[in-house]
Amino acid sequence: MQKKTKRRSPKRDRTAPIYSVVDLETTGTSVNHGDRIIQVGCVLVQDGQVINRFETKINPRERIPRAVVQLTGIQERDVRKAPLFEDVAGTIYSLLTGTIFVAHNVNFDFPFLNAELERAGYPPLSIKAIDTVTLSQILLPTAKSFRLRDLTSSLQIEHDHPHSAVSDAEATTGLLVDLLKRVHDLPTVTLDQLVQMKLDLPQQTADVLAAELDRRRTHPQPLSEDLFVSHGLVLHKQRPLAVEKSTAKVRYPATRRAKEKLFQDQLDFRPVQAKMMNSIYNNYTHDEPKNMVVEAGTGSGKTLGYLLPLAYAAFPDKRIVVSTATNLLQEQVDSQAVRQLNRVLPFTVNSVVVKGNQHYIDLAKFVHSLSVIEDSKLVQLIKAKILVWLLQTTTGDLDELNLTATHSPYFTEIRHRGVRTLNPKSEFYKDDFLVRRDQRLAQADVIITNHSYLVAHAELLGDGTRRPYLVVDEAQHLSRNILRQSRRQFNFQQIRAAVHILDGLVNNGSERNLVNIFADHPLGSYNVELLREDLQHVSEAVNQFQQALYRQFMQQTSTNAENELIEQPLENEQLEQLLDIGGPVMMELEQALGSVQLHFSALRHIFGQQAGRWLPSDRYLMSQFQSQLTTLVDADTTLNSFNETLRQRGDEAAFWLTIRQSAEHSTMVLRGGLLSANHFLTEQVYPYFAQPLFVGATLFSSSRSQYLYQQLDLDRRGTLTKRFASPFDYQHHSKVLIAKDAPLPGNQKNADYVHYLARTIYDLTKDSNCQTMVLFNSLLMVDQVYSQLRETDLFNQRDILAQGITGSREKILKQFSTGENALLLGAASFWEGVDLPDTALELLIITRLPFDSPDEIMNRAYNSLLKRQGKNPFYQSELPKATMRLRQGIGRLIRSEHDTGVAVILDPRLLTRRYGQTMMKNLERDYPLTVLPTAQLVQTANNFIKKHH
Repeated sequence: MQKKTKRRSPKRDRTAPIYSVVDLETTGTSVNHGDRIIQVGCVLVQDGQVINRFETKINPRERIPRAVVQLTGIQERDVRKAPLFEDVAGTIYSLLTGTIFVAHNVNFDFPFLNAELERAGYPPLSIKAIDTVTLSQILLPTAKSFRLRDLTSSLQIEHDHPHSAVSDAEATTGLLVDLLKRVHDLPTVTLDQLVQMKLDLPQQTADVLAAELDRRRTHPQPLSEDLFVSHGLVLHKQRPLAVEKSTAKVRYPATRRAKEKLFQDQLDFRPVQAKMMNSIYNNYTHDEPKNMVVEAGTGSGKTLGYLLPLAYAAFPDKRIVVSTATNLLQEQVDSQAVRQLNRVLPFTVNSVVVKGNQHYIDLAKFVHSLSVIEDSKLVQLIKAKILVWLLQTTTGDLDELNLTATHSPYFTEIRHRGVRTLNPKSEFYKDDFLVRRDQRLAQADVIITNHSYLVAHAELLGDGTRRPYLVVDEAQHLSRNILRQSRRQFNFQQIRAAVHILDGLVNNGSERNLVNIFADHPLGSYNVELLREDLQHVSEAVNQFQQALYRQFMQQTSTNAENELIEQPLENEQLEQLLDIGGPVMMELEQALGSVQLHFSALRHIFGQQAGRWLPSDRYLMSQFQSQLTTLVDADTTLNSFNETLRQRGDEAAFWLTIRQSAEHSTMVLRGGLLSANHFLTEQVYPYFAQPLFVGATLFSSSRSQYLYQQLDLDRRGTLTKRFASPFDYQHHSKVLIAKDAPLPGNQKNADYVHYLARTIYDLTKDSNCQTMVLFNSLLMVDQVYSQLRETDLFNQRDILAQGITGSREKILKQFSTGENALLLGAASFWEGVDLPDTALELLIITRLPFDSPDEIMNRAYNSLLKRQGKNPFYQSELPKATMRLRQGIGRLIRSEHDTGVAVILDPRLLTRRYGQTMMKNLERDYPLTVLPTAQLVQTANNFIKKHH
């Protein structure tokens, strides 16, 4: 019989520091206001191994708030017989003495614990303390969230009971071990740069980096094989594209048997998807292919459904251009669909993602910015994140960072302005991300872009001779993107702010500026002096332009209330006269802006000729000037665009002034653009491609509607249309309930209507215990309903997230997607593009049919345009848009095969208006509809959720 040997743990370095990983649960957030600890969890770890654990509940001798009970699960009875903090203070003090304190948000746990120790008669702990939140932000730069449970989930660290002190301490221990390994793996060059930045991090967190750098002096570390150093910056190597093409004949798998043989265990065979593939392949290999529209319901696998047949049709030398509605969808097509495709195809498909220049980092500008020691903690942290991110990214796409601060002025300084703005002699030119991308673009089989980029760069993406295939995914958004591209704004306050910053860069002051840089260069000093005068002229010309607009369009408008928002439509003919380049106002402004650009170009020429004499900080100052100057150049481009639109398509455009009055100052913005995209696509986009393929899950408002064809500039008779139903079992897995006694939607001052919504949402959610989303048509109504819900006990039971109140769309969606019992109140942007499968969303409440506001200025102008064309705005535009949006909203509910959920509609117009019947017929194609009084509806919804939850 073989003797079993006991498995030994790796030998521990007993000289390594001991980390005490601590988490506290408390009755509140302020020890000074009497809040107390109710649970302590502590894990001691040394050299990556756990050496001790300590956990205890603590009697706070006060009531535990209901919200804390809901969050932690700790109730009064759980702590009644627990020790007081004074009873365990000595144990905690001796346990932590001599360790390095660690917590996820150390500036809460460490001061709170020290305050409690002092209250118990002990001195505060004088040990080092580090924070895993900010360490994670630096070392995990692409993480979607830095909440502990989200980080542990993404790193696959066990975390059974979030908001339990001992479970959180265990999870933070796992996170700490991972982070310390990442610090250990950092290249020495990057580590040195992080330390040189003198990061202002909580407590002694920055010492973790400094200690590792000290260790490297005696233990040098080789550079990883997938990294390289480019002029002092460590970057990730780019994987070369496979460019060899097989010349062998490939046969498209037309039958089920052929597809199953091709897919093997990599893809499931889906009958609906297979039909979609065959219809697309047959059209694009026909002698005379047609424009094609494919509506493929959720779950049909539409991305592979179009990519696979087109890959066969394009083989071996034709390209496919895929245009999606969002940057996120671009990443999904590239990282998921193309990867799956390459697992099954008998040939390789190379892909590249293409976005606008501003999405990419300019390496040279970033390196120059590193020479400046920042006062701003946020900018410091961003620079540190980017240094670590550059070790991972092969694209340089700033969207990978998932930052909410991308509107910071710092990003204006480091964003790319395009390959044309680069100096080919620059040390970073060959490693520049856009240069790299363009090299890959020449070799790519599939180019994945977005609608905005497609509209602006169709000629670049297409090819008049080879005519690539064009797929427009989420095609219902294409027309909207054309209009968005045409709509610009001239923001007077933003322009003045840019002029103010530029003025500071060319005037003598306490800080180093362009005056200092060119002090010893006569021609340089002369141009700096000219720039100072130019900026004064720009400021005067901007003031004259604003006064001219006000005199011409606003003198008759009364403005009394403070913080009043005024939107004033403008007469196009009068505006065209004012914007005439030959007129005195525009001539003055154009000359001043042109002069700034001319004299700064002269400075850049001098700077480039003597490249060796400048400090990195000098380059950074020039880069700062260039970035702010871009604001002025963009403003000039906007005015020229307005001029061109007014001259060429003035009948199909609208312009207006937005003014906000306040006690301190008023702001003015000139806005405008096209109302209709008619003929733009047929003239500016389609000619560069083969017959386009339009795809989406929700494209039609009814079988007879012309709306989509009009939006896409298509002739219905020359277009092949296919509709493939979703394979999901909506009849058994979902319910759509309509409240027949709901009041008609009132205006936002109707207290009874707001009360009905708040009361019904409360009744639907107080016992349902599931993820719930409530869709509104306005943020004002979100605010009013949220205010009423705050007065109920729902706030003690659930995490209530409200757009514009508890956070931005991106922030609350992140929180909601990882929640278990959250309630989200959202407006327009939540009706589509939100993917919440399985239990991430089980109850959807639609407060009002999603018609656009008829008072919104562009809607008013567009409806007037349709009337002038002899069309009915409601049936030609408003109803089809609202119907599609309603289908999209309900489509958030069932996102996977086993998903279940209830949609509740609190708008009786579905039942009482003729157009409501049209909308209901569209819904009935997929969903079972039930009409009930509100009280019965609440019970039915709760019963369905309990049965399927």
